[in-house]
Amino acid sequence: MKAGRIVVLAILLMMFGTLTYADECNSLRYSDNGDGTVTDCRTGLIWLKDANCRDEANGIPNPDGQLLWHDAMKWVKGLQNGLCGVSDNSSAGDWRLPTKTEWMAMVASAKKQGFGYPSLTNAAGTGIWTANGDAFNNVQVDYYYWSSTTNTNNTSEAWDVLMANADVNPFSKTDFGDCVWPVRGGQSGTIGTLFIE
Repeated sequence: MKAGRIVVLAILLMMFGTLTYADECNSLRYSDNGDGTVTDCRTGLIWLKDANCRDEANGIPNPDGQLLWHDAMKWVKGLQNGLCGVSDNSSAGDWRLPTKTEWMAMVASAKKQGFGYPSLTNAAGTGIWTANGDAFNNVQVDYYYWSSTTNTNNTSEAWDVLMANADVNPFSKTDFGDCVWPVRGGQSGTIGTLFIE
C-alpha cells in the first residue's frame, strides 16, 4: 500500500508540473482575487494573500507569526472576513492548514524550474517569487510552514515545508512554532474531480 501511495504522489507531482493554468486565470499560476485571497489556478485552492498574518483568530494570539501545531489548527479555523486583510465574506471554519500534498503541489513547479529561495513562483508561474504584491505578501522564506498532515510514523509530529528550498520534513507539534499560511476550497477545472488529500 505504501508503494502505491508513492506512485500516486509521483503522478500528482508530474501532473502539477505540466498542467496548463485555468482559462479563467488568464494564463496565470496565481490570480489575486482583490479580497485578501489568491487563487492557485492549478489546484483551485484559495490561499491567504498575507503569508504571515499576525492577527488574533479564534482566541489564539499570533504576535510573532509562528504557532505550535495545535494552536495553528485552531487559529486557521477562526480566520474569517475582516481578519488578515480578508474581505471575501468567508466565515470561521472555512479556512484550514494545507495538507502535505497541497504544499508539494504549490512548490512543485518552482522546484521543477530550479527556483529556490523561495521555492515559489511568481503570479505568472514563469519566474521566481521576488516581492510583495507578486501574488503574495510577507512570504517567510527562511522559515517552515505547517501542514495539517500528521506524520503516520510518529503522531507527535506534523509535516512542514521550508519555503527556501521546498524541504518537507516531519516536525514536533509541540517543541517550536512554525508559520501558518491558510487555504480554503480546492480543485479547479484543470484537474477535474481529483481530490487532493
